[in-house]
Amino acid sequence: MEEMVPVVDENNQITEIVPRSVMRRNEMPHRASYIVLGDGEGRFYIEKRTMIKDYCPGMLDACIGGVVQAGEDDIVLSARRELMEELGVDTGLKYLGWKKLQHKPSTFTWAGVFYGEYKGKIVMQESEVDDVLMLTAEEVSSRAGEFTPDSLIAFRFVQEQLREGKI
Repeated sequence: MEEMVPVVDENNQITEIVPRSVMRRNEMPHRASYIVLGDGEGRFYIEKRTMIKDYCPGMLDACIGGVVQAGEDDIVLSARRELMEELGVDTGLKYLGWKKLQHKPSTFTWAGVFYGEYKGKIVMQESEVDDVLMLTAEEVSSRAGEFTPDSLIAFRFVQEQLREGKI
C-alpha cells in the first residue's frame, strides 16, 4: 500500500492528502523532518542516498529525515521515527521549529528542523541509505554540489544556529 502524504499550503496548513507518487510527480508542497546529527566533535552524519529513492537518488543528504506521513500530527514523533528507521539511532533532539525550504522555483517543503548529537553504533536502512560519512561543516560546504538542495538549506540553518549559540 502506497504511503499517503499531506499536501500543505504557503501557511503550512494541510489542503489535501495524496499518494506519495502523486506528490512527487506533481512536485506538491509537503512537510518533512530534517535532522542534523552531529557527533559533538565537529563532524556530522551524512547519508548517501540509495539509487532507488524517489527524490535525488544517489546524492548525499546533510540531514536524516523524511516526508511526514498522513496521520503524523507530531513532527517530533515523525523525526524520531525517521532517525530510528534510517540509522537505528534513538537520541535526544532539539526542535528548532518549522522552516519553509524553497528549494525549487515550483515548489517548497515545510521543514521541521532538528539538531541532535550521537556517538555510537548505527544500523543503516538498506532501502534508503547506501553509506554514512562523517564530515565537518567545511567539508559539506566544499562538496555542496553532491548534496540534495533542501538538505543543504536546513543544514546551513542549523549551522547558523550553532554559530550564534542558540543550540
